[in-house]
Amino acid sequence: MSGIANLILLAIRVLVWLIIIDAILTWIPSINRYHPLVVLLRKVTRPVVEPFRKLVPAEKTGYVDISPMLAIVFLYLLGAVVVRLAR
Repeated sequence: MSGIANLILLAIRVLVWLIIIDAILTWIPSINRYHPLVVLLRKVTRPVVEPFRKLVPAEKTGYVDISPMLAIVFLYLLGAVVVRLAR
């Protein structure tokens, strides 16, 4: 596999972990939502998660936000496509 493909896969893995961390932080009420690291985390993850949030609003899933899970599945599928194209 090429170096570019490996770099893309690494970025996807990092982004998946950032989405997981962001989702976990939403469950902790004592977290300061305006802390610079939390704001940075949201700026990185929001562009990926937000389209899925609009596609499947929480009101349609019993007010459970499944958009992070959908974004992660999408990223893994994207990674599989990158691997396939890099062969």
